[in-house]
Amino acid sequence: MKKHATLTLLAVALLVRGAQPAYSVSKETLQMMQQLDALQQAVQNMQKTLDTQTAVLKTLIEQANDNVNSMKITVSKLSDSVGQNLATTHARFDTSDRQVQALSESLEEVKARLAKLSEQMAQTQNIIQTLNQPPSSTATPGTGITPGGDSPSSAKPPDGDTLYKSGLSYYEGGQYPLAVASFQDYLKYYGDTDLASNAQFYVGDCYYAQGNYAQAIQEYDKCLERYPGGNKQAAAQLKKGYALLELNQKEAGIRELRAVVRRFADSHEAGLARQRLKKLGISVPTRRGDGE
Repeated sequence: MKKHATLTLLAVALLVRGAQPAYSVSKETLQMMQQLDALQQAVQNMQKTLDTQTAVLKTLIEQANDNVNSMKITVSKLSDSVGQNLATTHARFDTSDRQVQALSESLEEVKARLAKLSEQMAQTQNIIQTLNQPPSSTATPGTGITPGGDSPSSAKPPDGDTLYKSGLSYYEGGQYPLAVASFQDYLKYYGDTDLASNAQFYVGDCYYAQGNYAQAIQEYDKCLERYPGGNKQAAAQLKKGYALLELNQKEAGIRELRAVVRRFADSHEAGLARQRLKKLGISVPTRRGDGE
């Protein structure tokens, strides 16, 4: 574009100069020359501006490419970092799961050991209890004297408080045969004490808990007959009534329950007897002196 403008101006200038011999330079021609010079200058300025803008645009494009490349690198690094973090997190979760599983297995093992230790302690307690009881003495035939030189009546009986507490411990722990043995030993040596009626009642209750209702009735009867002033009279008669009902002896069971209500009207056992009778659809006496 710049070359064409220059050639055009030169051509015009030559024509003007060639025409100078024949014609004088007019004012219009001078103005035209000035306009052409101004036009040429404008074209040159436009070319400079275009070159400058092109260079700026090129620079901007290069900077944009650099920024895009930098962003690509940053995104790539960020993606790698996120991947590493996810892998680390998964590894930590896997480790935590294994640790929880190991802890659960350890807990189960501890429970098993505790159960075994508890069983061993119970066995040890039974052994100690057996060792604490004095061995039975055998009298020398014909003399009535034990091998130790003492008469059978002089042997020291086991401690009553220990026997009774051992019986209660076995009873509450569901070890009914051991409880019966302890209570029967207590009754053997301390059958006239205040706790004798309790011991006799618990013997019956041990048989009741094991489903041996016939034997339980016999033991409850012993409590009722041997200890009429004992504090287990109401309980023994109530449980005797329950045992009779379990044996399908309904009339006898109802009779015992109504007797509890009549004899011990204000007791807790009387309340239980009333509830059982109501379930059976039987009229319940509420005051002493009411008929059965």
